[in-house]
Amino acid sequence: MYKFRKLLILCLAIAFITGTFSEYSAKAKTNTAVNCKLLCSTALKATGGIKKLKYTSASAIDFGGLSASVRKKVKEIRYICDSKEVYSLCVIRTKDTKDSAKVLSALKKYKKNNCNSDYLSDYSATEKKVFKNAVCGKKGTYVWYIAMSPKKAKNDKGQKSIKKRL
Repeated sequence: MYKFRKLLILCLAIAFITGTFSEYSAKAKTNTAVNCKLLCSTALKATGGIKKLKYTSASAIDFGGLSASVRKKVKEIRYICDSKEVYSLCVIRTKDTKDSAKVLSALKKYKKNNCNSDYLSDYSATEKKVFKNAVCGKKGTYVWYIAMSPKKAKNDKGQKSIKKRL
């Protein structure tokens, strides 16, 4: 009976330790598997717009589509753009899914404001199409804005690649 108890305690201890390590490693994999930089890279490959982009930022204040109150909801961001901020790609991870809905709403307003703004008179017809055919989306805690092409189908390709990666 004593040997049986000892064996049972040993088996339970091994099961507990194994479960703890496997849970820890699963969390570590999910935390490092996807991030904003990786999702930007995925979308850039899908849209083929890498040559146009010159600037990159990991600061929410650098992306003009976010107000101060919305920036507080950002946990991580990657913003890449050209010198005129026409061709751009922004992927944001929020603190929770409620925040992602609010950030998506802000991005949609940003797109609408860009399409109807007086300052577009300074841009070429192609650049205006880039603004008008930009796409916004969200999945889970991730939100994105893709304005990489005057063709909406290319921007959609970038969006599909992000969704697939998530």
